[in-house]
Amino acid sequence: MIKRSLMCIAALTVWAAAFADEVWSTVIGDVIYEADINEIAVLSYPLEGNEERGHVFISGLGGNYDDRGHFEGYWSEPSLGHSGCQMSIVDENGRTTDNWGRVTITFLESGFPSGWVAVRGKCFEEPKEHLVGNPIVAPGVR
Repeated sequence: MIKRSLMCIAALTVWAAAFADEVWSTVIGDVIYEADINEIAVLSYPLEGNEERGHVFISGLGGNYDDRGHFEGYWSEPSLGHSGCQMSIVDENGRTTDNWGRVTITFLESGFPSGWVAVRGKCFEEPKEHLVGNPIVAPGVR
């Protein structure tokens, strides 16, 4: 009985940890809510032909699961070595790169789970590239 109870507790703990992560399906692949750095949310996304992931740093989204709306931040990807921005940055993860830009993200619902529309631009350019994220949720979660 005790062994079965411990197994159930362990299974629930693993499920709760997996449930805490947010994942959205997009045309470029899954976007993952990786971490919070104070009030900054760190999201990652796949890069074509690269094992590294790009990152988005959204100010005001960190720890905010119930009052979502419109947020601003920036994205960063590994340096290009050519055609990057004229100025390099050091992102919140400590990566120095010349491949970055501004981003806005607008959630379609105020609470979890919610889809979003992100718009990004390169370097200091106005954001204009759109990406739509649809939440991936466990069966029965609404």
